[in-house]
Amino acid sequence: MPQLHFRLLIYAIFVFFAVGPLSSTAFTAQKSSCLKCHKNFDAHAKKIRRSLKIGCDACHIPEPGKKHPKNRNSVKLKSDLPALCYNCHEESEFNNKDIHSPVAQGMCTACHDVHRSRLQSLLNAKPPGLCFKCHDKSRFTKKYTHKVALNSCGKRCHSPHSSGKPYLLSQAINDYCTGCHRKQESGTHVLSLPGGHVHPVSGVPDPSNPRKEMSCTSCHNPHSSNFAKLFYSGKKCKRCHKFY
Repeated sequence: MPQLHFRLLIYAIFVFFAVGPLSSTAFTAQKSSCLKCHKNFDAHAKKIRRSLKIGCDACHIPEPGKKHPKNRNSVKLKSDLPALCYNCHEESEFNNKDIHSPVAQGMCTACHDVHRSRLQSLLNAKPPGLCFKCHDKSRFTKKYTHKVALNSCGKRCHSPHSSGKPYLLSQAINDYCTGCHRKQESGTHVLSLPGGHVHPVSGVPDPSNPRKEMSCTSCHNPHSSNFAKLFYSGKKCKRCHKFY
């Protein structure tokens, strides 16, 4: 009996070292089958986030009747964008009241590299350069610029995907402004009016657009301006008030 146990032990050790490496090799071969041709997807990069972690077959499937890579279009996506993305990403985060145009059109790859990137969130360029691919850069780089607008479009003010508020904001405009401009938090910072009147900054219709409520952006451009303090024009009062 002791001799039999010894033989079983030797056999178990043999199986462990023989089958173990074979299984590991098989797994490596399966993982690397796509990388034999698509080598760039596994190239080393600092702070890289790769779709390889979830596997190519999470998004791609073979086209029936076609041999890859011999036949053209022999591999296809499991579904169209953005539905494919919603297999992992929560769809409700992209379908609020106000939707960023590329998101609404399913253009996820306009901003994101679907395979690998050196940037957070798999972006294919760093903001604000990424934003300027669609948004006219000249509107953000006038003589006087709002520093926030040039440094962190999506981090400080706008949601890059969708929002329940206009302009992809996550809170009211004045709440954003007073988050940095504490002195104006009272909402009565325009005091130099005849008769001691205080100019409202909220709670009344915007004279330049009565369908909207007056806010900080009724007088100040939130991005950039050719006029000091980001006013829309040198004759700031005449933008709303008519003098005869």
